[in-house]
Amino acid sequence: MLAGLVWLGQPALAGAQAPGPEQRVPTPASAASAVSGEGWSRRLARSHLERALTLEQRDDIAGALREYTQCIAIDSTLGDAYLRLGALRERMGDAREAELVYSEAVRLGDSRAQALLFRAHLHRAAGRSARALSDLEASVELDANREALSELARVYVEAHAWSAALATVRRLASTALESGDRAGLEAARLEVRALRVLAAETDPTSERVNRHNWVGRALARIAQR
Repeated sequence: MLAGLVWLGQPALAGAQAPGPEQRVPTPASAASAVSGEGWSRRLARSHLERALTLEQRDDIAGALREYTQCIAIDSTLGDAYLRLGALRERMGDAREAELVYSEAVRLGDSRAQALLFRAHLHRAAGRSARALSDLEASVELDANREALSELARVYVEAHAWSAALATVRRLASTALESGDRAGLEAARLEVRALRVLAAETDPTSERVNRHNWVGRALARIAQR
């Protein structure tokens, strides 16, 4: 319960050491390991993508931008290229251009979930909370991975949306159970217990907290801050 109190008592995402945009995009498979049935245009696009990654690692930003752009010009359906280009634009401080790139990636099935997640970060940084939440929820519906679920739970907690946070943390617990992550499962169970109390305080259809339950009352005070 103490672990849950500490987590719930902190502002969501405040002070969190989120990875930089260039770190959070998975490195795409090399052309050598690509599916043998791919056409020549896709293989050519991947070769430009790999050159872009190499140039970016060398801090040759102009060269990397050129290669990413060429990659997309050759194959406009390669989601990895959009994600990497958007991340590079973020790294350059060009949030508006990054948002446009991610919006293009949203239309592609292989990059939609990640693009929605990254665009949610941009909306959030710009203070567009409703749009950020909408993108984050859509991303989780497409790919309910642990990272996205954890972030969605934190956003709900920050908004004091206790019932929504509870449902999300329960999904986290199920994910941990399925993957055999005992530590993650125990942490999620602690948070579920705490959120059940908070949800009961604000949802008249839920069980109310006993007035003599000092832990429940403490959680309720946190909810009112």
